[in-house]
Amino acid sequence: MGIFDFLFGSRVSTISFDSLRKKIVDLRKSNIYPFNDNLPEAISFPYDFWEDLIKIYKKTDIDGLERAFSIFWADGEIIFSEVKTGSDRMVTSGGSIQVKYSHHPTREGYARKEVILDGSVLKRKDVYYEKVPKSLEVQYLFNIHTHPKHSSEDGKVFYNFFSAQDIKSLISSKAIVTALITDKLWLLIRTKSTPFDVSNLLDSQVTPEYVQNTLHMGLYKAEFNNKAYRYDLLNR
Repeated sequence: MGIFDFLFGSRVSTISFDSLRKKIVDLRKSNIYPFNDNLPEAISFPYDFWEDLIKIYKKTDIDGLERAFSIFWADGEIIFSEVKTGSDRMVTSGGSIQVKYSHHPTREGYARKEVILDGSVLKRKDVYYEKVPKSLEVQYLFNIHTHPKHSSEDGKVFYNFFSAQDIKSLISSKAIVTALITDKLWLLIRTKSTPFDVSNLLDSQVTPEYVQNTLHMGLYKAEFNNKAYRYDLLNR
């Protein structure tokens, strides 16, 4: 339990990552964005999500190279696409995924489920044939990228926030969510009030207060292995 949970407990409205996933998919199908007032105060994540995310954070922390990856929902599982490693300033993401069920070669009454990422089998498990779904859910959710740490002249460690290009990419792609890993997880959710034109946006403008109050985006911050809370809630 995080300190914020300890202090505020059930007074904070929280949705699960799975609920967030369903909302993203439904909104995208309807080609709309959420109302800012309808965004939750906190988002919880499953253990596997943090396990994979922290592994990627540690790699960037060691070599100082940005990384990017996509998150998919693949028939009941959260899947991180293959990480693309960039420079200390720039990185791009990608990844394609599919789920396949086939007759099990040796076990009668079972099917074999394979999760295939970029043409290679990522996961394989046996599924009782009555548990095989009639239709498959394979959904792209959003991209995450890392920012490496920097040191100021007085030796203090700091991380850069979202860049202007990060915001422009979110707007131009018509995506709903993007995320950033520093020594924390940051989530940015576009809303109906977010402007469509941010072509003149500068890095110097992009602060937590600016993305909330001027760009009208939902901003969340999470310590590793804890909930992500609305930034304005944390700073009241």
